[in-house]
Amino acid sequence: MSKAKTFDEQIQQLKEEARQLEDDFEQTVVEETASRLEGCNFAPPVVTEAGIFLRLRQQELVNEIDRILAMPDAEACALAPGNTKKCEDLRVQYITVLIFYYKKLLALRRGSPEEWDEIDELYVHD
Repeated sequence: MSKAKTFDEQIQQLKEEARQLEDDFEQTVVEETASRLEGCNFAPPVVTEAGIFLRLRQQELVNEIDRILAMPDAEACALAPGNTKKCEDLRVQYITVLIFYYKKLLALRRGSPEEWDEIDELYVHD
């Protein structure tokens, strides 16, 4: 049985994953993608405001992870007041979901037909 990673180890792994993501898009591509997604009312389930999330760059993603880590417990852990372990789990979950949707956002910026088809199916054709 393997030992579970500590909170700090999980955070370092997630930060490293975020730092490894390639984000070399021109600002016009970032803005065009964001505008198109806003037109669809795309709202990923992240703790970052949608308008900010849609325009995040790689370094800003790392900064957003730090913002989540710095949130007061009352804000970040409202679902588990007074439970330090659960609060840490929630922060890891928020960051994991943020990175997951950021990867999707990068694919949309690249023009991935599969990702755009999913957006169209979920937000346009419903």
